[in-house]
Amino acid sequence: QYRPLGTSAGIPTTAADPAFEPLPGARASYGILGRAAYRIEIPDAWNGDLVLYAHGFAGFGTEVSVQNPPRELRQALIDRGYAWAASSYSENGYVPGIGADDTLALKRQFEAEFGAPARTYLIGASMGGNVVALALEHHAGEYDGGLALCGALGGIEQIDYLVSWVALAEYFSGLRFPIGEPGADLTGIFLTRLPVLLGTPQRPTEAGRRFASAVKYLTGGPRPFFAEGFAEQYLVNFGLAMVDPERKLLVTRAATNEDHVYAIDPGLGVSADQLNAGVRRFAPDPAARNADAHPDAVPTSGNLSAPLLTLHNTGDLFVPISLEQSYLQKVRAAGKSDLLVQRAIRAGGHCQFSSQELLTAFDDLVRWVRDGVRPAGDDLSGDLTDIGRQFTNPIRPGDPGGVN
Repeated sequence: QYRPLGTSAGIPTTAADPAFEPLPGARASYGILGRAAYRIEIPDAWNGDLVLYAHGFAGFGTEVSVQNPPRELRQALIDRGYAWAASSYSENGYVPGIGADDTLALKRQFEAEFGAPARTYLIGASMGGNVVALALEHHAGEYDGGLALCGALGGIEQIDYLVSWVALAEYFSGLRFPIGEPGADLTGIFLTRLPVLLGTPQRPTEAGRRFASAVKYLTGGPRPFFAEGFAEQYLVNFGLAMVDPERKLLVTRAATNEDHVYAIDPGLGVSADQLNAGVRRFAPDPAARNADAHPDAVPTSGNLSAPLLTLHNTGDLFVPISLEQSYLQKVRAAGKSDLLVQRAIRAGGHCQFSSQELLTAFDDLVRWVRDGVRPAGDDLSGDLTDIGRQFTNPIRPGDPGGVN
């Protein structure tokens, strides 16, 4: 029996007008389903298959809006005869469970309007990758295959990571952040005091070099374009702590770094033992991390029900490639290794994929689902120093070769 995965925050929302112009050779359908807006685009020469697109984190505002698939992908889908559909979700915030529920509801709407598709693919970006993982783990039989782009595949581990980012900054800066305290305000600390104590990515202090080293190992170890990704996310990754310093949101109450073992390069004046003994540990609210009450606020399980292909930038420091490594371990433990293929793309930043990389991945997923041809992938379980040469197309300017 179907059980909702999402937990509503109970905040009223309004849906932005979902009307849009279809591409040539296609027709548009759109509307409101419950509290979520949706879009459907179906080609005149429909091949009978459907692609559902799950968007990423859209902030904490009260207006929800639909996001189309990436432009190159949308055009290719229509050109190749695929229909696509996307939901705004009924709430914003970090809501992968709600995203999975609303995406499944949209599939039902599509079936009622156009008939049951022959095959249904699920594509998600960033938090949408968490939607894909949850859906393939909990909604068996609904989807034939999934593609996760820069996906937060670990579930709440994405927020655990941001907790670690803040905890490491606190430790190395020597400051004490008033996290979880009534009336806490961290904006001034993060925007004025930390840049003095840690420096910038380009000109770090000694404490800043220690912070960068610990973050490097937190996010997957030495690898191409780490430095570029670190610079891009240097202040951004404090955003959730600034938005919710009192830890009132479900995701922040569920998040923890209690059991994480940190690492750091030698020769920086702080040992790993000192770091692990000294860094502050944040305990989760057990009720918030209860899988029965809040299935979207716990780690994913790896118990896949359909093939999943993933793409991840090596230099993504918003959703780090270490979450791919963690998900690989879960999938192996669940005995579902035959259903997961992962690919590393050598680039800095979050969700930085070329049209060639996106379309090759989708074509390979379709071939896997339709013909049973399992695509090639990267082994992300070990050293990532020179990972990603096979699937990066084109090689980016400034590629460091085999040296981080």
